[in-house]
Amino acid sequence: MKLTRKILLAMACLGLASTTGLAQAPAASYPDRPVKIVVPWAAGGFTDRLGRMLADKMTKSLGQAVLVENRPGASGSIGSEFVARAAPDGYTLLLTTSDSTVRLMQDKRIDAAADFSQISLLATQPVYLSVGPRMPAKTIDEFISMAKTRPGEITYASSGEGSAVHLAMELFASAAGIKLNHIPYKGMGPALTDLLGGQVDAVLLSMQGAAGNFETGRLRPLAITSPKRSGLMPAVPTIAESGMPSYQLMLWYGLVAPKGTPRAVIEKLNKEVKAAIAQPDIQAQLKEGGTDPIGSSQSELVSFVDSELAKWGPVIK
Repeated sequence: MKLTRKILLAMACLGLASTTGLAQAPAASYPDRPVKIVVPWAAGGFTDRLGRMLADKMTKSLGQAVLVENRPGASGSIGSEFVARAAPDGYTLLLTTSDSTVRLMQDKRIDAAADFSQISLLATQPVYLSVGPRMPAKTIDEFISMAKTRPGEITYASSGEGSAVHLAMELFASAAGIKLNHIPYKGMGPALTDLLGGQVDAVLLSMQGAAGNFETGRLRPLAITSPKRSGLMPAVPTIAESGMPSYQLMLWYGLVAPKGTPRAVIEKLNKEVKAAIAQPDIQAQLKEGGTDPIGSSQSELVSFVDSELAKWGPVIK
């Protein structure tokens, strides 16, 4: 009986070891097929370009194709929900943003923290309150004065209803005592096109998102949302300098996977992402556009997302 028990115990241990080996095998061989990064915004904007820069580097380092798939709509919710409900195997990832996270807090079908496994914070960037060719204002004070004399007539674009840019612009309007007309888009790419075409008056736009239009004069940055002026455009004042001392906004970008993705896969992706962001050409491209490259640990992104949820919760309410 004792011998039989020992044999059964040995067999059970072997079975457990075999099962454990099978569970670890996918992570060890990952990836063995193409990986998809879902960008929840339209092609042409900064988020899309960042996703493609990252995919290019990871394709070379992982030895498998890393592809970008655009799934725009509902201020990032459509793409975010698609990834949250995908198989947690590391083959479908999400390039999440401050905008999409804020939107998820509002529709509540997906939890920006609980429904994803965080991989890495990629980058952060301030934005500029910018005006297009049909807007005559040359300074932030002129813009506010015009808005006060034409309440509800001056239009501004955003990456979607309920996005961080939308809420930030409404906060600015409230602080300045003005009323603006919101025109939502499915991403900053189409919003920029209409801003340049004169269909809308203003937008909160990053240096990267401006795509060189600040330098050519086709767009005019009136103020920056960071706590301090940027060394790239030191003549542009902060919104805080314009009588709103507590006002600031930093956009951010991160890479996440569906909740339940194997830890070994997440750790491998974190290592690959940090190596990609550290590449000199990506560092240069981001910094030249006023974006701070990060490449954080998993735990740092977890803490960062928690802080963002705490910050935006009262604003949304």
